Amino acid sequence: MVNTLKSREINQDIIKELFIKIDQLQKEELAKLLIFNESFNWKAVLLPILKIKYDSETIIDFYNETIKLGNQFKLKSLMPSRLYSAHLNYYYGVLVEQSIREIKRKDFEKEKNILSKSSFDSIDNEIFIFLYGKSKLNLWKEFSLNFRLKSKSYYVPSKIYCNESENFDYWLSKRRILRCTRELNASLLSRGLEYLKGFGIYE
Repeated sequence: MVNTLKSREINQDIIKELFIKIDQLQKEELAKLLIFNESFNWKAVLLPILKIKYDSETIIDFYNETIKLGNQFKLKSLMPSRLYSAHLNYYYGVLVEQSIREIKRKDFEKEKNILSKSSFDSIDNEIFIFLYGKSKLNLWKEFSLNFRLKSKSYYVPSKIYCNESENFDYWLSKRRILRCTRELNASLLSRGLEYLKGFGIYE
């Protein structure tokens, strides 16, 4: 039975069934899968579930296929409305936010006429100050003390792990929306969406 499951192709009906089961979780259980109880990274949540029945190659093939399909892969038709709303929060609050920083990096590189490889660290603080009002280190300290360490606020950890990076990005997106003008936010959002579409990544 296991071998049969591993050889089967992962299709959209299987994914839809899994989303329905996830949506049926109690509020407290579902919250454990979300960023700030709002944002749903569907690939990260599905990966450990799929690994139970499918081999890594089959899962990777499925994820690659979703990218090839682009906007033809309609998550809205597969997800219950609660999950889809949380997915949109992730798309705009994490993926688009990361794209906006990359766009600003290219802007600063062009203005300063410097090469990308040599500019990563030197421009980083300028990007964070422009978008969020503080250096990356100070923002990370603020995030850690308020959301990561809670009562254990006697030190700020230097490492950022993958899931924490997404939490940080989501928190940063809320900060940018509050501090930037409506016009600037609209421009950054539009450019961020176009940047992702250029890689075949759609909401």
